[in-house]
Amino acid sequence: MSLTTISILSPEAANGRNVVAYGVVRALATAKKTGVFRPAVCKRETFTDVLLGAATSGITREQATGVCPRRAREDKEGARPDIVAAYSEAVAATAPEAMVIVGTDHSAVNDPDSFSFNADVAADLASPVFLAVCAIDRTPEQVKATVDACTAIVAKACTTVLGVFVT
Repeated sequence: MSLTTISILSPEAANGRNVVAYGVVRALATAKKTGVFRPAVCKRETFTDVLLGAATSGITREQATGVCPRRAREDKEGARPDIVAAYSEAVAATAPEAMVIVGTDHSAVNDPDSFSFNADVAADLASPVFLAVCAIDRTPEQVKATVDACTAIVAKACTTVLGVFVT
């Protein structure tokens, strides 16, 4: 059986991406042995544990994480092969039927390139993307323009947007 993968990405923090990720993990876990992978996540972050609680592959937090966000921010090209290696090890160790990959979280240090980095990582992991886009204080036209801009970045990274969640 082939591995089903989906990356949950957002162009900005605090917009509902985590709720989308949790819902996708829960939905997949009803039908498939599902794991979670966080390519770049802080050790002190707690939402990964919530996702792991909903997953059904038995993946541990250590297996489910790639690199520290600081490393991803300061050495994107160097971090990507380590993320791919960690992901490959997690898949080999837990044999999931589905894997939900959740992009980077809010950080005290803003990184304007984080969405592109997340799209590149999704492509590295051969994962299509669900976008989570915030509609608060935006017109429908602005939401569409945001989706279009994100879709272009994802396409440039050589992967595909399969769906959009407007939060």
